[in-house]
Amino acid sequence: MTVYVKCMHTITRVFIAAVLSAVTISSAKAGNNNDDAQVIYVESAKYTLLLMEKWIAEYNKTNPGIQVKRAEKNSENIDLRIVANVENDNSGENGKAITYVGRSALLPVTTKKNPLYEQITRKKFGKRELKKLFFIDDPLEDEDSSKDRLKEQLTVYSGSGKTSSATLFASYFGLTSSDFRGKKIQGDDIYLLHAISKDPTGITFNNLSYIYNLDDRRLKDDISLLPLNVKKDHLEIIKSENLDETISLLEKEKVELVPVLNIGFVHDEHSNAKQFLRWIIVEGQKFNHEFGFLQIDEKTLSEQKDLLGDRLLSNK
Repeated sequence: MTVYVKCMHTITRVFIAAVLSAVTISSAKAGNNNDDAQVIYVESAKYTLLLMEKWIAEYNKTNPGIQVKRAEKNSENIDLRIVANVENDNSGENGKAITYVGRSALLPVTTKKNPLYEQITRKKFGKRELKKLFFIDDPLEDEDSSKDRLKEQLTVYSGSGKTSSATLFASYFGLTSSDFRGKKIQGDDIYLLHAISKDPTGITFNNLSYIYNLDDRRLKDDISLLPLNVKKDHLEIIKSENLDETISLLEKEKVELVPVLNIGFVHDEHSNAKQFLRWIIVEGQKFNHEFGFLQIDEKTLSEQKDLLGDRLLSNK
């Protein structure tokens, strides 16, 4: 009898343990499924990565119900994909939408180790001079066929990756990226700075977020800006080599010879990420300057609010 009772107790304990284990596993699966449904996966370009990570961290602090995460490399599970240097036309690719979240500015640069540094810094480059310096000559446009010794001694480095600013820099001069002379560099535009650091004769262009130190807000030590032939007050601010003053200028005024490009997220029209996007354009703009980016202008801000608001209402 004693053996029978002990056996029954053992069976009962095993049964209860099995039931509890099944319940736990079921609950865990349900929880995981729920978590997956509430996660927004974001893919970023390298040069926008720090800003995007800041947006994600700050958003997640106050929105625990919907978590935003960086997408794994080569992942197909992406809700938002950042695109740099896009035209402001609110059209996406393959029927997708674009929501603009910031702007980036480009400046032409060389290094202080350039053997022609003194000669370069004594000049002022206008649009015509920059076009001749960076691009292949067009014999139909160039009446002066005499050789430019400065141009001949400098090597242009331009990007060719999908997030490179080369296409938009070229379009500012009415050209395409295939019109650049010099050498093409694969990958992110940070490698353009690596290239001119190794080649003393190199010149290139790049985003503010790369040519300035984000900590002390000063131009990087080895970088030198090409002097631009712009308004005197604009030139003085740019020559100050202060990131915050330069951003402030570019947000207030259109500065000739400084291309300003849009940054946006491509997403499905009915994406569940619109709450995060709306947070970026309403709350997240205050972090743009910290990482070397301009805020979106007032007109674009109003348009984005209206578009996201209309979409949110239509999906309720």
